[in-house]
Amino acid sequence: MPQPHTLKTISLDRDYNINKDEWIVINTPAQPHPIITKIDSVIHKSIAAYGLSGPTSVATLPDNIDWIQGKTDLGVIRETVVYCEPEELELAEEPIDTPIGKQEPENGEEVDERIELDGFYEDLKSGQWVIVSGEREITGTSGVWSSELAMLSSVTQDIKLEPDKDSPDEKIHTFIKLAEPLAYTFKRDTVKIHGNVIKATHGETRREVLGSGDGSKGLQAFALKQNPLTHVSASNPTGVDSTLKVFVNDIQWHEAETLPDRQPTDRNFITRTDNEETTAIVFGNGKKGARLPTGIENIKAEYRSGIGKAGNVKAEQISLLMDRPLGAKEVLNPLRASGGADREGEHQARKNVPLAIRALDRLVSVQDYEDFSRTYAGIGKAKAAELTDGRQQLVHVTIAGADDIPIDETSDLFQNLRHALHEFGDPYQPIRLAVRELMLMVVSADVQILPDYQWEPVVTRLRSTLLDAFSFERRELGQDVLLSEVFSVMQSVRGVAYADIDFFGGIPEKKYDEQGASENKRRLLTPEEISGEVQIVLDKYGQDKPPKQRISVNLADFEKGVIRPAQLAFLTPDVPETLILNQIK
Repeated sequence: MPQPHTLKTISLDRDYNINKDEWIVINTPAQPHPIITKIDSVIHKSIAAYGLSGPTSVATLPDNIDWIQGKTDLGVIRETVVYCEPEELELAEEPIDTPIGKQEPENGEEVDERIELDGFYEDLKSGQWVIVSGEREITGTSGVWSSELAMLSSVTQDIKLEPDKDSPDEKIHTFIKLAEPLAYTFKRDTVKIHGNVIKATHGETRREVLGSGDGSKGLQAFALKQNPLTHVSASNPTGVDSTLKVFVNDIQWHEAETLPDRQPTDRNFITRTDNEETTAIVFGNGKKGARLPTGIENIKAEYRSGIGKAGNVKAEQISLLMDRPLGAKEVLNPLRASGGADREGEHQARKNVPLAIRALDRLVSVQDYEDFSRTYAGIGKAKAAELTDGRQQLVHVTIAGADDIPIDETSDLFQNLRHALHEFGDPYQPIRLAVRELMLMVVSADVQILPDYQWEPVVTRLRSTLLDAFSFERRELGQDVLLSEVFSVMQSVRGVAYADIDFFGGIPEKKYDEQGASENKRRLLTPEEISGEVQIVLDKYGQDKPPKQRISVNLADFEKGVIRPAQLAFLTPDVPETLILNQIK
C-alpha cells in the first residue's frame, strides 16, 4: 500500500485552498506540542491510499520539521489534525469598563475628565451642545435610563496609549471634555452621545393673508385663522413672547400692550384672545395708533399655532418631522419637553391679578420674589424664603408648574425665570431657584355606605371628591395634610355612612441611590418604583397600627449640606395605588 505521508510532506483529507508560505498548525499525537509552521510548497493532485482515492493537497514542510517522528502507523495518522486556510483577523480594541460621569480620584491620581469616543469625528467643536443618554450606574438597581444636556468645552483628536502598551497600530480617536460634570454616572457600554442637537419649541408655522386695509376705517380688526397662538418663554415680567408678526404693505408693525398711549403715526397693534382661543388683531384709529393704509390683501401675518400641556412630550416620543431637511435621516428627542402650560384660566387670573400689582416688576422683599414668580407664565405655585447655604444669605424660590407641568432646569421656562428674578431684583442678591418636590399622598380606607345606596356610584363620587379636595390646585407648597381633613371630605359625600381609614401617609418622589448616600445622590422614582413603595408601606404599616394624624410637608430648608426645595403633597390619579377604597360589607 502506498504511503502518502513522509517526514517532510503531509497529505490532507481533501483538496484545500492553501498556498506556499501560508501558515498551518499540525496537532499530532506523535509530537508533545502542536507544530506551527509555514508551507514550503503545495501540490494539488489525486492519490489512492488507505483504501481511498480522491483529490488532495500535499504540503511540503521545511527541512527542520519532522511532524511524524518516523511513526507511519495508521492510528497516529488518523488522529492527526491539520488547521489550514488561515484568515487574518483584526485585533479588537481593548474595552474600557469605567463608567462615564463623576469619578472619584484613586490613590491621589488626577482623574482624566476626557471621554474617548469610538472613532474619529471631525465636525465636533467646543461650545457645541450634546445630549448624553444611557443607563445610570446605581448600586443595587438596574434599568434606570436617563439623558442629560451638556456642552463641549474641548474637542481633541488624539491617540491614547498606556505606558506599557505602545502600539503603532493604535487609531486616532476623538476625545471630548464637557464644560460641566454630568449630574449622573452612566454605564459606558450603554452610553450614546447625540451630537446633532438643535433647540425646538412647540408650534406649527403659519403664513396667511388677513385681509385688506381701509384707510377710512379706524380700529380695524382681523382674526387669525388658526388657534391657539403660540407664545414662547421669555425673561420679561409676563414670562412669554408672542410669535405673531404682522406685515402691512410688506412693512412690519409691532404689537403693543395698549393703544391709548400710542402716537398717530405709530405702527402698532394689540391682540385680544377670547374663550375659544381665537386671537384678533386690532389696529389704531389715526389718533391712538396709526390707521391701516388702503390696499388689496395687504395685511399679512406670520405666526405659530399650538400651545399648552400638549407640547410636553415624553422622551423619545417625537420620531417624525413635518418637513425633512436635506440629509436628515431621522429625528429623536432624548430629553422630554417641559414648561408648556395652557392659557391662564379665570380662577387663576383672579388669584394672580392682585399679586402682579404688589411687586410692580420691582423685587425688593422676599414676598416680592414669591409674587413675581407666581404670576410668571407657566408657573402654578411659588414659595420664597430667606435661607443660608452655610456661606451666605440667599433668597430661595421653590416653584411648581401650572397644573403641575414638568419643569426641567435646562428648560427655557426655568432659565428665563431665573434671569428675570436677577434682572428685576437686586443684582447683588444671591438667588436660588428650584422645582418643587412631590409628596404623594397615600390613603387606604374602608367605607360603609347608607342603606339603599349602591356602592359603585358612591365610590365614584367619593374618589372624585377626594381627588378634587386634595388636588394640585387646592394644595400649597409646604402645607401639611391632616387626617381630620380627609375624614371631613369623605363624610361630606352623599351616601357615605362612615369611613375607617387604615393607612394615611406620604411617599416622597425622590430616594437615595444607595444606603447612606449623600443628599445630592437622591433620584426620582420611576412609576414602577412608586407603585412598589406604596405596596411596601401598606403591607408594613397598614395592619395593626393606627394611621398618622398628619403628613408633614417640608418647606425649603438647609439640610445635610444642601438646600432642599419645598414639598407639595396631593393625591394624583396617575398612580391609582395611592387611593384605595374598600366597601364594608
